[in-house]
Amino acid sequence: MAVGRPGPSAALLLPLALLLASAGHRSAALHTKGALPLDSVTFYKVIPKHKFVLVKFDTQYPYGEKQDEFKKVAESSGTSNDLLVAEVGISDYGDKLNMELGEKYKLDKDAYPVFYLFQNGDLENPLPYDGQVKASDLQRWLKGKGIYMGMPGCLKEFDTLAGKFMSTAQESERKTLLEEGQKLLAGAREPDRKSADQYVKVMTKILSQGDSFAASELSRITKLIEETKMSDGKKEDLQKRLNILTSFQTKKGEREEL
Repeated sequence: MAVGRPGPSAALLLPLALLLASAGHRSAALHTKGALPLDSVTFYKVIPKHKFVLVKFDTQYPYGEKQDEFKKVAESSGTSNDLLVAEVGISDYGDKLNMELGEKYKLDKDAYPVFYLFQNGDLENPLPYDGQVKASDLQRWLKGKGIYMGMPGCLKEFDTLAGKFMSTAQESERKTLLEEGQKLLAGAREPDRKSADQYVKVMTKILSQGDSFAASELSRITKLIEETKMSDGKKEDLQKRLNILTSFQTKKGEREEL
């Protein structure tokens, strides 16, 4: 009985199959839902065309808790009309992808992920984020820069009211806005009443104690969450209060001159 030429060895086919599977996995890892992947060419085309762009500079194939937190921010960006979330994968080996961007912004690969907020197409003066890589912290930071984010506990109508409240120094105007908030609270749906009430309480406190109330309360509650053992439900309630307080942060250049 004649024996034909043996086919390709299974030992040779297996590594090829693994390589293809790995390539498919890596390709999928390049895309994060809600985030636009940029390279050294598209970066310069996209950034100048948007009001706000949050860019994450990271390794080519990021993973782990910080990447999971970024995914939450990217998906939540759908609630904002002004914010684009993007990511740049940088490799210092092989083809050395996007290394020029890493060099341009003097990025330390040991510090990845690095987040920069680009405003009004300005490529030279991005704002660096130096807080913890937690979705809630990043969202509050963005909100503090004037970017609407649909965060837990927040109500868009009240966020707009809070922005108007903080943009004027006139007590009479603030009292009028407080009255508007009280009317909105009276007509709020039951699921929104707790949050609506919190906005009204903060406006009342700022009227009696001054603008510093929001910042001091932010600091107090943040410290409380970090240093006190509490139930998940209690922590969630406090984080919602933090989100609301962020709406009352004074933004440089927005306050009317006295």
